Amino acid sequence: MKTISSRGLAAVIALSHPILWFRFFPAIPSLAQILPDDTLPLPSQVTVEDNIYKIEGGTAAGNNLFHSFERFSVPTGAEAFFNNTDTVENILTRVTGRHISNIDGLLRANGTANLFLLNPNGIVFGENARLDIGGSFLASTAESLVFESNSEFSATAPDATPLLSVNVPMGLQFNDRAGEIQVRGRGHRLTASDPFFSQIFRNDGVFGLQVRPGRTLALVGGDVRLNGATLATESGRIELGGVGEGFVRFIVPSSTVNRPWRLIYDGVSRFRDVHLTQGSALDVRGRGVGSMQLVADEILLNHGSIALLQNQGQQTFGNLQVRAAESLTLIGTTSDGMVPTGFRQETVGAGNTGDLEISTQRLTSREGAAITSQTWGAGNAGEIDIQVSESIELIGFSSINPIARSLVTSLSFGSGSTGDITVAARNLSMIDGGSIGTATFFETGSAGNIFVTVTETIEAIGVEPMNITPSFIVSVSNSMGDAGDVTLNTSRAIVREGGRLASFTVGAGNGGRLVLNATEFVEVSGTVPGSINPSLIDAGANRVDEVLGEAFGIPPTPSGLPGSLEIHTPQLIVKDGGLVTVRNDGVGGAGSLQIDAGVILLDEGGGITASTQSGEGGNLTLRVDESLQLWGGSQITAEAGGTGNGGNLTISTDTISLLEGSSIDANAFEGRGGNIEIDTRGLFVSPDSHITASSQLGIDGLVTINEPEIDTSSALVQLSSDPIDPTTQIVSVCGIARDNSFTITGNGGLPPDPTRVLRGQDIWIDMRLSEIRELSFPVETNSREEEKNSHDPEPIVEATGWHRREDGTVELVNTRSRLRGDRLFPSNCVPFHSESRDRSIVESRAKP
Repeated sequence: MKTISSRGLAAVIALSHPILWFRFFPAIPSLAQILPDDTLPLPSQVTVEDNIYKIEGGTAAGNNLFHSFERFSVPTGAEAFFNNTDTVENILTRVTGRHISNIDGLLRANGTANLFLLNPNGIVFGENARLDIGGSFLASTAESLVFESNSEFSATAPDATPLLSVNVPMGLQFNDRAGEIQVRGRGHRLTASDPFFSQIFRNDGVFGLQVRPGRTLALVGGDVRLNGATLATESGRIELGGVGEGFVRFIVPSSTVNRPWRLIYDGVSRFRDVHLTQGSALDVRGRGVGSMQLVADEILLNHGSIALLQNQGQQTFGNLQVRAAESLTLIGTTSDGMVPTGFRQETVGAGNTGDLEISTQRLTSREGAAITSQTWGAGNAGEIDIQVSESIELIGFSSINPIARSLVTSLSFGSGSTGDITVAARNLSMIDGGSIGTATFFETGSAGNIFVTVTETIEAIGVEPMNITPSFIVSVSNSMGDAGDVTLNTSRAIVREGGRLASFTVGAGNGGRLVLNATEFVEVSGTVPGSINPSLIDAGANRVDEVLGEAFGIPPTPSGLPGSLEIHTPQLIVKDGGLVTVRNDGVGGAGSLQIDAGVILLDEGGGITASTQSGEGGNLTLRVDESLQLWGGSQITAEAGGTGNGGNLTISTDTISLLEGSSIDANAFEGRGGNIEIDTRGLFVSPDSHITASSQLGIDGLVTINEPEIDTSSALVQLSSDPIDPTTQIVSVCGIARDNSFTITGNGGLPPDPTRVLRGQDIWIDMRLSEIRELSFPVETNSREEEKNSHDPEPIVEATGWHRREDGTVELVNTRSRLRGDRLFPSNCVPFHSESRDRSIVESRAKP
């Protein structure tokens, strides 16, 4: 047995010849792996026996034991044994030199003491690194541990150490030069028989860093990088933190017996990254209460790396919290395609899982990576809460196993129910099978609700091509439990190339309610490439493929009731085979479909339908402020198969255009045809389009088209309210000097004489020219000079009657005139002063 101190080792090195040193002290390099310094009042002492580094001494303060080393590494196969007394609660260890700590052996301590390892230069755990301590373990590249009154146990300024505290540390202080923490391994040994329809099992025990049940395993960098590594605890807590600068606060349990520590990062001003690669695992399971937290700037998981919380008992597990200031990226699966990269909460017993909480600026999941919460027993799955300030992208599937798609999902395979899923982001894209969903299988558990709030655009585009599984947001019942409700709030919703937004049932449970609110528009367009399967927004009770039904015990015909569908948007576009529908493929009636929109446009085979296989047709209500347009063979239908009656279809809009072979139908097969009621100001139907409410074998339904009532008072003309003398207005011969008015009263108008009846007048009159000839007689006229000096206007003599002359010509005369001087004046006009007179005789003969 050899004992080494920092002063003794320095003397040996100084007094020995290098050749003799290597010859007589061959173990010195090994001994130098753990080298105490002399910065403490009572320095640490290291004794080496075989490959065991026994660490004793140090400075005690209350229940705390302080150790300080110039260098601290544990070579492969070696052991660093902290031989503390049982009264010690916290072993606080720092490295003051400039060397990284390489640990590829065992760290051991007595009793239930917590072990803190502080090395700002960096810490590397090799494939053979192990822990055998009774308490929690925290490794950090912070510069100091902070106690009350801001006293510090500093690794960067060891000579300034004040009186060592008897209290537990309050937290970690980081400068901007924190080193990196690495953990290396051979990949986890977690297995599953299916990416989603199977529990996660351990294979051949645990390899890697593990603490006792109920304890905390925390790695707080600098960057934290796990490469094929496994961190594990039973019913305890795992913490990974990437910290660049700031203060990390400890939440210390009042009782340290089976109670994990928690870390709070609200004092951090700058974060660093956390990466889990090459099949790394964070594994918390057991019958107690487990929890996990990852906090960093960028968090990356790939190649089947997973953070797993599995509740095997009756208590409720804790939460899995992920906070990435910049981005969270999940990629791929394990090499066999059975364990997706990502985060999973699951319960296999009577206890509930905790919640799964994610906050970041950008979230990307691709190539089959997943975020899941599951129950396999009586316990309920927890909620999934995802808060993203920018974009969420769920893209594609595993090329190794296409069943593994990029998902956010909560599933029930037992009597327990799934939790709700809440998602908030600026943009949400689900591409080529990427999806968000809640579902039930096998037993009575119900599916949770889905709440999505996206300020800009929701996209569900394409399918996973091998199994034709769409990109979707969906809640579905595959068993006796009910599906959940789906509520989507966004500016724009786009469903293309087979994508789907839905809540439905394929089993005995009932479908849920789907509500889509879009402040700009909703577009449902296209079909699955190469097929007729449409892009869908639907709520229904649907049949499934026979093979799939046998695999999950789903009956061939659904017996649950379909849900309802509501869409509220200024503009709804359904085109190129896209479909908005409520339907029932079972024996019950269809659900209800209500759309409130400014404009609805259906084109190229787009459809809005409410249909049943054999039950009553659904109720379809369209309230459209401006126009409803159907083009290119599009359809609006409320139909019933079998003996069911056709559904009721109610449309209220300003105008309807039904063109190019389009139709509005409420039909039935054996039952009575449905009722169609349309309220519109304008209905335009092309000859090849139609509106029907018929039954092939039963009684036809009714089609009612209501035009708005016309307020005739709005067309009345406001006549003058001044008193008038009717006798002077019947055949007015008013002179040009009087005030006049011209009033239009519309076609027909007032009779020319109140003593005569009002006769109809043709709108069209014969406007052919008549032969008009004027016969003039000599008249007295003034000279041009006299005319120029005259101030009297020429009078107008108006004809009030006529008579036929002997030669057959007609002469117009004024029968009510009175003679004044040598002129004719109307009886009600002011006389003119001109001495001239004239007379006109008009001969009128119609041309043949």
